Amino acid sequence: MLPADTLFSHDRLALFGFGLFETLLITPAGPLFVDLHWQRMNKGAKFLGLHLPDKDDWVKQIYKFIEETPHTFPYALRVTLSGGAPLVNLPSTLLFHKRSVPYTPAQYALGIRLHLLPAPRNEQSPLVSIKSTNYLENILAREAAKLQGAEEGVWLNTKGYIAEGTMSNLFFIKDGTLFTPSLSSGCLPGTRRQLILGLARSLQIPTYEGLYPLSDLLLSDEIFMTNTLMGIMPVRQADDIPFPLAKKSVMRVLESAYKDLIENASRPSKNFQD
Repeated sequence: MLPADTLFSHDRLALFGFGLFETLLITPAGPLFVDLHWQRMNKGAKFLGLHLPDKDDWVKQIYKFIEETPHTFPYALRVTLSGGAPLVNLPSTLLFHKRSVPYTPAQYALGIRLHLLPAPRNEQSPLVSIKSTNYLENILAREAAKLQGAEEGVWLNTKGYIAEGTMSNLFFIKDGTLFTPSLSSGCLPGTRRQLILGLARSLQIPTYEGLYPLSDLLLSDEIFMTNTLMGIMPVRQADDIPFPLAKKSVMRVLESAYKDLIENASRPSKNFQD
């Protein structure tokens, strides 16, 4: 399998959005937490019946692309695995695309606004457990949130439990305890979700994964969102309900621990200098 810059018109990715993708954060040390990203793409590839290179080859191709296409660090690298076209023996293809990290210092300092989306997330869909390129539902939901003046939208599932953001996982804190929707809610098993849960437990912060009604979220003390590029993003408002940001809080403890984790993982390598 060779990476490509173009896609055949009969590839199922082009025709049906049939494929998988991972977004990696690239620093001078290279791509961060590649094991977590490869594991998730490999799980999705098995589910869809696609051939994915083994981890060593996958990582080697990523590093080769990084070396051949210099960019200012940090940045986002999207790795896409196309669906190919089995009927004409067209194999799956790896495609790479880089872009800048879109989040601003002001958003981290002030927090973002959430919009509670009216349409539910279908927690019974097989797509919720994989990072599929069939992303139109997420994009439309994100645009609906933007029309309401919010930077992110939050889905409830069909049973009325909170699930996730359109492009992020959701956490909330009440009385010093960290809560996040369980995977049974229909949320994506995010790489940063996994890291944050591990950090919280290492810091002996009480942590629960479960099914939570909207009222639990709206009565919480703090809310934050996570994904590969945003890390931990504070929330200042959910629709009309404000969530004042404190200088000292459970979220700030996690934020500091996460920054340390990223900094330790991002120590410069001689092969990845601007």
